[in-house]
Amino acid sequence: MSTTDRTGPPGAERYPIPVGIGDRRMAVFAEGAFSPLGAKTAACLVRYVPDEVVAVIDSSRAGSTVRQALGFGGDIPIVPSLGEALAFEPDMLVLGTAPKGGLPTDEELEAVREAIASGLHIIHGMHRFLGTEPEFAEPAARRGVVIWDVRRPPRGIHVSTGDRPTDRPIVMTVGSDCNTGKMTAAIEIVRGLRRAGVKAGFAASGQTGMMIEGRGIPIDAVVADFIGGATERLVAETAPGGDIVLVEGQGSILHPGYAGVTVGMLTGALPDGLVLCHQPTRREIRNCNVAIPPLPRLVDLYRGAAPVIREFPVLCIALNTFDLEDGEAREAVEAAGEETGLPAADPVRFGAGVLAETIRRAFSI
Repeated sequence: MSTTDRTGPPGAERYPIPVGIGDRRMAVFAEGAFSPLGAKTAACLVRYVPDEVVAVIDSSRAGSTVRQALGFGGDIPIVPSLGEALAFEPDMLVLGTAPKGGLPTDEELEAVREAIASGLHIIHGMHRFLGTEPEFAEPAARRGVVIWDVRRPPRGIHVSTGDRPTDRPIVMTVGSDCNTGKMTAAIEIVRGLRRAGVKAGFAASGQTGMMIEGRGIPIDAVVADFIGGATERLVAETAPGGDIVLVEGQGSILHPGYAGVTVGMLTGALPDGLVLCHQPTRREIRNCNVAIPPLPRLVDLYRGAAPVIREFPVLCIALNTFDLEDGEAREAVEAAGEETGLPAADPVRFGAGVLAETIRRAFSI
C-alpha cells in the first residue's frame, strides 16, 4: 500500500498512514456492542482521540452521548445508523468492534458498502482484508475511497535473531488474560513519561493501538514463526530519537489460545522490564476454564517465561478496576502492591504517575 508521512508523537519518527486519509473525522460503527469490552476499539478511540470521532453508531444506545454510555469521551453523539452519522460530516467509517476470530459481521459489511457509496474512507481491524476484495476495492477505487486493512502485516518480516533490537530500554506490558488493559497501560505510561520530559515511544502491536498511533505491526496477523522477528522490527522502528520504548503486549502466557503470541513477543522484544496488567475481579481466563493464579505467582511465571533466553523482571502492576467502585478499586491497588511488593496503580482511574516514575527511575531516564 502506498503511504504518506504524518507527523508522529514526540520522540517518534514520522510514520506512514495510507495516502488519501489525511485528517480524520471518524464515524465509529459499534452496533449493539458499544462498551469497554464489547467494542474495545470504539471505546479506546473515544478515550484517546476524541477530537477525531464525530459520532458512534449503535442503535441500542442512540440518543445518548459517549459519556453517558462509558463515563468518558464527552458529548460525542451516539446515533442509530450511518445515515444519521453523515449529518456530522465524517470522512471515514471505522469498524469499532474486535470480534472473536476477527471477522466482520454481515451488518458491518453492509455498513462498509454504504460508507463507500457515500465516499467515506474505511478503517478496520478485521482479519479479512476488504481492500483486496473486488466487491469492496472496485467501488472504493471509483469513489476515491481508501480502505486501510489495519491487520494486514507488512512484507519482509524475518525470524527473530535473538539480538536486542535497540540499545534503549524496552518495557513491555503483559497480562493475566486478554483484555486486561495492556494497550491502555502502555499508552498511559507513555503519556506520563512524556509529561516528565522523557521521549517515550509507543510500539503498537494490535489494531486498536495502531489506529490510535497511526503505525505499528499487527502481531496477531503474523505467521507464528515470525512473531519474534515482527516484534524485533516493531521495536527497532519505534526506538529512533527516543529514550525508551513501551511495547504493547498481546495475549497472556496463561491463555490456551494466545500463550504462543505472548512468548513470541517476549523473545523478540527481549524487554528489560514488564508491566503486569490485571483485572482484580477476573478469576479465570475469559471463555476458558483456566484459573488465574495469585499475582505473586503470575510475577514469577512471567519472570521465567523464557528462562534460557532471558529473565524478565516485573517492574510494576497496572490494574484495570473499571467494574469496581472507587473504594474497592483503591483497596485492590493497595492489595496488589502488598502482595507483590511492587508499585501498583490503575493508570486510567488514578493516573499512571506511579508506574511512569517507577520505570523512569529503573532506567535513570
